[in-house]
Amino acid sequence: MTMIVAVKWSNNIIMTADKRQTETDSCSGELLKVKSDEYIKIKIIDNKYIVSFAGSTLIAEKAFELLNQNVDVLNLHSIDPLGIFRNSFKYGKAHFEAVYPGIKPVSVFYVGFMREHEPKLFGFSSDDDYSGLEIEELSMKMNSNSNGDAEKEAIRFISAEVLKRDHYYKNPRNFARLNFKAIKRADDEMIGKTAYSVVISPDGIKEYHHN
Repeated sequence: MTMIVAVKWSNNIIMTADKRQTETDSCSGELLKVKSDEYIKIKIIDNKYIVSFAGSTLIAEKAFELLNQNVDVLNLHSIDPLGIFRNSFKYGKAHFEAVYPGIKPVSVFYVGFMREHEPKLFGFSSDDDYSGLEIEELSMKMNSNSNGDAEKEAIRFISAEVLKRDHYYKNPRNFARLNFKAIKRADDEMIGKTAYSVVISPDGIKEYHHN
């Protein structure tokens, strides 16, 4: 499944996600097989937005299909980009419900971008129909069969490391590596040991692969 870390820190947005793609039983959620450890769960939209996802791959794929069709609309100054993202996530959810009636759709998205040189980070969840919540520092989503302890432990680990070496983690590449260390610590067969990070800042977008 997925572990995603999304951070707003030192005028940057840093997103990191493991690259494991799994096949699970649609009813029980039980792991059936690992399909890939090179599946990218963070997308760059129009070189301006970064979007990561956890949960249903089908919801995400359909949402990105609609987003790609609306790239030109995202560039209009009169349009609220969050509305475009929200509608795309809802479109993906509706497609899932049509394909799998009676099964609860589960998905989370993080959206990061720069607005007048200021980083903006928002989280969206299928639990509230993607109403959207602005995130000021750190957020994490672990979508697996584990309980919430692993997620809490990862947040504690990142927070403690930043507290010890605040200046070091002002460098977004170092923070991306820290996110990867937190993901690797998760003892869960559904969370991969390879990851991908994207950083967005006033200087642009950078990508990092972690192995």
